[in-house]
Amino acid sequence: MTLFRDLRRLGASVLTPALVMAALMTACGGGTQQVEKFQPLRLIVFGDESSLIENDANNDGFKYGINDRSPSTGKCLALPIFVQLVASHYGFVFEQCNPNTASPQAFIRALRLARVDDPTTGLAQQIANQGGLNARDLVTVMIGTNDIIEVYERTQAGLSNNDAIDEVRRRGGHVADQVNAILSTGARALVITVPNLASSPYAVAANSINPGASALMGTLSYEFNAFLRTRIDAAAYDGRNYGLVLADDIVAAMAKQPTAYLSAPAITSQPACVVPDGASADAAASAVLNCDVSNLVSGAAYNTHLWASDRHLGPNAHSRIGAQAVSRAANNPF
Repeated sequence: MTLFRDLRRLGASVLTPALVMAALMTACGGGTQQVEKFQPLRLIVFGDESSLIENDANNDGFKYGINDRSPSTGKCLALPIFVQLVASHYGFVFEQCNPNTASPQAFIRALRLARVDDPTTGLAQQIANQGGLNARDLVTVMIGTNDIIEVYERTQAGLSNNDAIDEVRRRGGHVADQVNAILSTGARALVITVPNLASSPYAVAANSINPGASALMGTLSYEFNAFLRTRIDAAAYDGRNYGLVLADDIVAAMAKQPTAYLSAPAITSQPACVVPDGASADAAASAVLNCDVSNLVSGAAYNTHLWASDRHLGPNAHSRIGAQAVSRAANNPF
């Protein structure tokens, strides 16, 4: 090998050690691509109903958003939620949306009305129900919307705003703790922030009765996400282990410039689905699960509204969150 002689001739004394190493690898037959592209064998989905498909008798299930049940088969494939876009990127299917009876490689452990540390529906319990993760798993985690609304509603029963902020910080940190536990198994993760609920139809309605409600929910959303993002162990995990999907930024951009993202009339403060006024979390979930392009509010279409219900996102937001999730999965050096 004449590499060192050639480097001296080219003035290699000014080259950085990294460049010398790259040259050595190339000259000795090594490639410059040192990171093998991650190809998962399974996709595991944790979270609340934003990540959930409810099965029907034909594995052609319903989503907690705007459904389109008009196709003769594959109804669940229309207007996909974000986890479906991630699964599709890898050629995976969920049992709950499997009209062609393929072998499922994507598995939903998310639960309806899940809250972060609920003993039955919480994130730790979902992970325990999964029964183990490994280095060939890709995991998605999106949870917290139900927590933020619950904590806000507790302020209406006497909880102070400062205590409410402390509580959502604790819960955001708890999500980060569970992400750390997931990553410790060798699995990779896509961690999705919760949308800022300040501009949600729920907050708009609450603000008309309780001025300041929207601002408080905005603060609660911000603090939850801040503790989620900063409590993931930066000393142990980085972009080689997980990708952060900024659903809060996506929804904020759509709320700020709706006409750039939504079709006319581009509505951000009202739901596209028919949801009873003052609906409980359970009633809102039921309403949106049964929401279809054929029974939307007057003047609405699947692509005109940011929100499907007063707290559940519509298809356009899911599409953009899914696109960023796929980008993170494809471009992070997993």
